[in-house]
Amino acid sequence: MRFQLFANVVAAGGLTASVLLVPGVVSAGPPVEIGTKGKTCVLKAQTKCAGVVAKWTVEFHGNVKKADLSNAKLHGADFRGANLTKAKLTKTNLKHARFHEATLKKANLKSANLKYAQLPGANLKKAQLGPATNTTAKGRQLRLTPSCAPKCKGANLKSANLTDANLERANLTDADLSGADLWGAELYYANLTGADLTDADLLGTDLSHANLTDATMTGANLNGVIYCKTTMPDGSTNSDTCP
Repeated sequence: MRFQLFANVVAAGGLTASVLLVPGVVSAGPPVEIGTKGKTCVLKAQTKCAGVVAKWTVEFHGNVKKADLSNAKLHGADFRGANLTKAKLTKTNLKHARFHEATLKKANLKSANLKYAQLPGANLKKAQLGPATNTTAKGRQLRLTPSCAPKCKGANLKSANLTDANLERANLTDADLSGADLWGAELYYANLTGADLTDADLLGTDLSHANLTDATMTGANLNGVIYCKTTMPDGSTNSDTCP
């Protein structure tokens, strides 16, 4: 559940200012430069940081909307509360990264490694978390290459914390969600085709209109799951718990 806490502080001259405190999130502060001597970049909206290496050193809570962080190595990055709307994170290594309450709407996380990442309360509406695809110069999708066929790997979200995350209409095709915590997550219209949900916790998750075709759900906690026009792994439609 998202919440905000307002507090009053006494400033110079006896004036009272209103301060917004978001649990676990620090103010954005000055621009942050990341990377090594070989390649550095400044985190900001639309920045070009593809391929940058910054393991366990990134802390940024501001605006990186439409930033290109593809193929970057950002192990343990702290993006709590950051705005990553439409950010490009294709094949980015984000193991153990923190995205509490972050905005990742329409972000491209295809084939990203989010193993053990923390995303409670994150907004991933319409995010792309499926397999990376090859495209032509004009953006047309190519067929799967032999190295990828017959099945490409989606995002690695193994054991990730997605509690209360908004994954409405997210593309999670072939994603590894084994052992993930999806307690109370919003998966309305999400595409989970071929996803691995082995031992995942889906307690109270809304799977209305979601597509689970060929998904693996062995050992998953399905207590309280909402099924409404949900396409099940065997292709059947489940509407047993429509509101």
